[in-house]
Amino acid sequence: MLLVLKKRVSLMVFLLMASCVIASQVFSQNPRHKKFLKQHQDFPQTKVVGHDYCTVMMLQRGMTRPCKNTNSFVHAPHNQLKDICSWAGTHYRRALRLSKALLSVTTCNLQGTAQGQCQYWTQTGQQQILISCDPSGWPVHFEESNFM
Repeated sequence: MLLVLKKRVSLMVFLLMASCVIASQVFSQNPRHKKFLKQHQDFPQTKVVGHDYCTVMMLQRGMTRPCKNTNSFVHAPHNQLKDICSWAGTHYRRALRLSKALLSVTTCNLQGTAQGQCQYWTQTGQQQILISCDPSGWPVHFEESNFM
Protein backbone atom coordinates (compact mmCIF):
# COMPACT_ATOMS: atom_id res chain seq x y z
CA MET A 1 0.00 0.00 0.00
CA LEU A 2 2.80 2.43 0.89
CA LEU A 3 4.59 1.66 -2.40
CA VAL A 4 1.43 2.43 -4.41
CA LEU A 5 1.00 5.73 -2.55
CA LYS A 6 4.64 6.70 -3.22
CA LYS A 7 4.20 5.93 -6.93
CA ARG A 8 1.06 8.09 -7.07
CA VAL A 9 2.77 10.98 -5.33
CA SER A 10 5.77 10.64 -7.66
CA LEU A 11 3.47 10.63 -10.69
CA MET A 12 1.63 13.71 -9.42
CA VAL A 13 4.92 15.56 -8.84
CA PHE A 14 6.12 14.57 -12.31
CA LEU A 15 2.89 15.77 -13.95
CA LEU A 16 3.02 19.04 -12.03
CA MET A 17 6.63 19.65 -13.07
CA ALA A 18 5.87 18.75 -16.69
CA SER A 19 2.92 21.16 -16.81
CA CYS A 20 5.11 23.93 -15.39
CA VAL A 21 7.76 23.30 -18.04
CA ILE A 22 5.14 23.32 -20.81
CA ALA A 23 3.53 26.51 -19.48
CA SER A 24 6.90 28.27 -19.24
CA GLN A 25 7.76 27.22 -22.81
CA VAL A 26 4.44 28.57 -24.10
CA PHE A 27 5.05 31.81 -22.20
CA SER A 28 8.63 32.15 -23.44
CA GLN A 29 7.58 31.52 -27.06
CA ASN A 30 4.81 34.13 -27.08
CA PRO A 31 6.34 37.41 -28.28
CA ARG A 32 3.00 39.29 -28.18
CA HIS A 33 2.57 38.40 -24.49
CA LYS A 34 6.17 39.41 -23.74
CA LYS A 35 5.58 42.76 -25.44
CA PHE A 36 2.35 43.22 -23.44
CA LEU A 37 4.23 42.65 -20.17
CA LYS A 38 7.10 44.95 -21.17
CA GLN A 39 4.74 47.77 -22.12
CA HIS A 40 2.01 47.39 -19.50
CA GLN A 41 3.06 45.48 -16.37
CA ASP A 42 5.08 47.06 -13.57
CA PHE A 43 4.81 44.87 -10.50
CA PRO A 44 5.83 45.62 -7.91
CA GLN A 45 5.64 49.26 -8.92
CA THR A 46 9.05 50.70 -9.70
CA LYS A 47 10.08 53.36 -7.19
CA VAL A 48 11.33 56.46 -8.97
CA VAL A 49 13.12 59.02 -6.82
CA GLY A 50 13.63 62.59 -7.97
CA HIS A 51 12.08 62.09 -11.42
CA ASP A 52 8.65 61.71 -12.96
CA TYR A 53 7.55 58.04 -12.93
CA CYS A 54 6.14 58.08 -16.47
CA THR A 55 9.08 59.86 -18.05
CA VAL A 56 11.48 57.33 -16.52
CA MET A 57 9.37 54.24 -17.23
CA MET A 58 8.56 55.16 -20.83
CA LEU A 59 12.28 55.71 -21.48
CA GLN A 60 13.30 52.47 -19.72
CA ARG A 61 10.69 50.43 -21.59
CA GLY A 62 11.67 51.83 -24.99
CA MET A 63 8.54 53.83 -25.79
CA THR A 64 10.10 57.25 -26.41
CA ARG A 65 11.41 56.96 -29.99
CA PRO A 66 9.05 58.22 -31.18
CA CYS A 67 7.18 59.41 -28.11
CA LYS A 68 4.18 57.17 -27.46
CA ASN A 69 1.10 59.32 -26.81
CA THR A 70 -0.51 57.20 -24.07
CA ASN A 71 0.54 54.13 -22.14
CA SER A 72 -0.71 52.49 -18.97
CA PHE A 73 1.23 50.41 -16.46
CA VAL A 74 -0.72 47.93 -14.36
CA HIS A 75 0.72 47.24 -10.91
CA ALA A 76 -0.53 43.67 -10.59
CA PRO A 77 1.21 40.28 -10.63
CA HIS A 78 1.42 38.28 -13.83
CA ASN A 79 -1.09 35.63 -12.75
CA GLN A 80 -3.70 38.28 -11.90
CA LEU A 81 -3.40 39.73 -15.42
CA LYS A 82 -3.56 36.29 -17.02
CA ASP A 83 -6.66 35.40 -14.99
CA ILE A 84 -8.56 38.28 -16.64
CA CYS A 85 -8.48 36.12 -19.77
CA SER A 86 -10.61 33.56 -17.92
CA TRP A 87 -12.48 33.72 -14.61
CA ALA A 88 -11.28 37.17 -13.41
CA GLY A 89 -12.64 38.97 -16.47
CA THR A 90 -15.85 39.24 -18.43
CA HIS A 91 -16.48 39.56 -22.15
CA TYR A 92 -16.79 43.24 -23.02
CA ARG A 93 -16.99 43.68 -26.78
CA ARG A 94 -15.20 42.23 -29.77
CA ALA A 95 -12.31 40.26 -28.29
CA LEU A 96 -11.90 42.43 -25.21
CA ARG A 97 -12.03 41.26 -21.59
CA LEU A 98 -12.96 43.61 -18.73
CA SER A 99 -11.33 42.93 -15.38
CA LYS A 100 -13.83 42.23 -12.61
CA ALA A 101 -11.54 43.78 -10.03
CA LEU A 102 -10.20 47.28 -9.72
CA LEU A 103 -6.46 47.31 -10.32
CA SER A 104 -3.78 49.87 -9.55
CA VAL A 105 -2.92 51.58 -12.85
CA THR A 106 -0.61 54.44 -13.78
CA THR A 107 -1.49 56.12 -17.07
CA CYS A 108 1.12 58.20 -18.87
CA ASN A 109 -0.08 60.89 -21.29
CA LEU A 110 2.36 62.77 -23.49
CA GLN A 111 2.42 66.47 -22.63
CA GLY A 112 5.19 67.36 -25.10
CA THR A 113 8.92 67.23 -25.53
CA ALA A 114 11.60 69.25 -23.82
CA GLN A 115 15.25 69.18 -24.92
CA GLY A 116 14.50 66.14 -27.09
CA GLN A 117 12.94 64.17 -24.23
CA CYS A 118 9.34 62.99 -24.03
CA GLN A 119 7.54 64.55 -21.06
CA TYR A 120 4.49 62.81 -19.58
CA TRP A 121 1.61 63.57 -17.24
CA THR A 122 1.27 60.85 -14.64
CA GLN A 123 -2.12 59.73 -13.34
CA THR A 124 -2.44 56.84 -10.89
CA GLY A 125 -5.59 55.26 -9.57
CA GLN A 126 -7.73 52.17 -9.20
CA GLN A 127 -9.68 51.09 -12.27
CA GLN A 128 -10.96 48.18 -14.26
CA ILE A 129 -8.88 47.40 -17.34
CA LEU A 130 -9.68 46.14 -20.83
CA ILE A 131 -7.34 43.65 -22.46
CA SER A 132 -7.30 41.25 -25.40
CA CYS A 133 -6.15 37.68 -24.97
CA ASP A 134 -4.72 35.26 -27.49
CA PRO A 135 -6.42 31.88 -28.09
CA SER A 136 -4.17 30.28 -25.46
CA GLY A 137 -5.42 32.67 -22.77
CA TRP A 138 -2.43 35.04 -22.55
CA PRO A 139 -2.93 38.83 -22.39
CA VAL A 140 -1.54 40.42 -25.58
CA HIS A 141 -3.11 43.89 -25.83
CA PHE A 142 -4.07 46.66 -23.41
CA GLU A 143 -6.97 48.80 -24.56
CA GLU A 144 -5.99 52.35 -23.69
CA SER A 145 -9.19 53.91 -22.43
CA ASN A 146 -9.88 56.01 -19.38
CA PHE A 147 -13.64 55.57 -19.24
CA MET A 148 -13.58 53.18 -16.25
